Amino acid sequence: MNTYSSEEINQIKQADLQYFLHPTSSIAILEKKGPKIIVRGKGCKVYDIEGKEYIDGTSGLWFNSIGHGRSEIAQVAKEQIETLETYHGFNEFSNIPAINLAAKVAEMVPIKNSKVFFTSSGSEANDTIFKLVRFYWFAKEMDSKDYIITRNLAYHGVTCGAVQATRLPKFHEGFDPLLPAFDMIDAPYCYLCPWKKEYPGCNLECAYSLEEKILELRPENVGAFIAEPVMGTGGVIVPPPGYYQIIRDICDKYNVLFIADEVINAFGRTGGCLFGIEHWQGVTPDIMTIAKGITSGYVPLGAAVISDEIFQVIRSKEKFFHGFTYSAHALACRVGLKNIEIIERENLKDNSKRMGERLIAGLSALNLAPIGEVRGKGLMVGIDLVSSRSIREKYQTSLAVRVVEIAYEYGLISRPLNGDIVQLSPALIISEAEVDKIVEILGEAINKAYREKELIG
Repeated sequence: MNTYSSEEINQIKQADLQYFLHPTSSIAILEKKGPKIIVRGKGCKVYDIEGKEYIDGTSGLWFNSIGHGRSEIAQVAKEQIETLETYHGFNEFSNIPAINLAAKVAEMVPIKNSKVFFTSSGSEANDTIFKLVRFYWFAKEMDSKDYIITRNLAYHGVTCGAVQATRLPKFHEGFDPLLPAFDMIDAPYCYLCPWKKEYPGCNLECAYSLEEKILELRPENVGAFIAEPVMGTGGVIVPPPGYYQIIRDICDKYNVLFIADEVINAFGRTGGCLFGIEHWQGVTPDIMTIAKGITSGYVPLGAAVISDEIFQVIRSKEKFFHGFTYSAHALACRVGLKNIEIIERENLKDNSKRMGERLIAGLSALNLAPIGEVRGKGLMVGIDLVSSRSIREKYQTSLAVRVVEIAYEYGLISRPLNGDIVQLSPALIISEAEVDKIVEILGEAINKAYREKELIG
């Protein structure tokens, strides 16, 4: 284990500031406080360059399902690199790990007789399927069906295609013009319902708004609807029972493809099921995108999964002219196979369910004034912070940002989301003791941030 002197730490931090352009990070905070440099991880813990220990309450960016530092992963990675690090999948080439992982994923997903296209990230996977949707309708001689309908507060990535489906503040600012023919409906955000209704005394307007949007755009112009089964970065929003059954029926009625973005949800993250959409019984998407948990972040990998019906239409053309240098990367696919083996062997989807229920119950029991709602599925958990619980009013400036800062000082990594929400998504291996420690730290952090806010007035 490396240790670093004060001089070495200062040099490394200065090099970071001089050379590294960080993704989605505050340049002002970086320049004022310096980077948070993580150098080691084991299980649900990570350690910074100064040697301080943290509970990794977000599993990186939602991705680490099996915990850090698994020697099984290191061993198969070494074996694969020594055998064949990778070979491309263009021009009819293939490799064994890609074939085996495609077969495994096809066996697991709810889409029967599916085909799997590999990418290196969730953004790439969503870019792929947006092109694929348009190519599919082109091949069916219904080339006007270009529109992709997404939802407010959705997050589907940041590449030029994927970001058009992402509907969060700042992700579009300064980047227009991007791809045309994207539109959106409101999110199924029951706690702050756009229709001012309360479930179950509503008519699921959030679902039926898709039909209204399709009719507004005209069905002959709408190619697909995309949704995260449980919305992630937009606030850990769990749609109500019956929502996706209605969505599926509407898509069928108007000949619109239904895409489930499972980039965060998949491989047990939502607890009890391998895929988020499976919580809504009988709902099968036409297309799924996956990433993150497919390798637990040990190697970058994503995938788009399509139905046989879509494949048969694409097959009618000479080629699907799309691909990436690292599509079907052999090392990534080999790691993905071992990662999935661990998830299944250790029954992590069920541990995710149990520990998620414990986490939500513990946070709810804190009963602190600024906690408006604690919600989630499995180990996707969001804490909605408010200035008034009775009217669900938000603070003018984020409380979650300060809560996350304090929690970090106390040894917990969490994350503030849009809308003054604290995100938690620890590894699926997390123990009861670690869950209880998260609750303890967050209780202290919320209390302190709240007291500070009240003193300021």
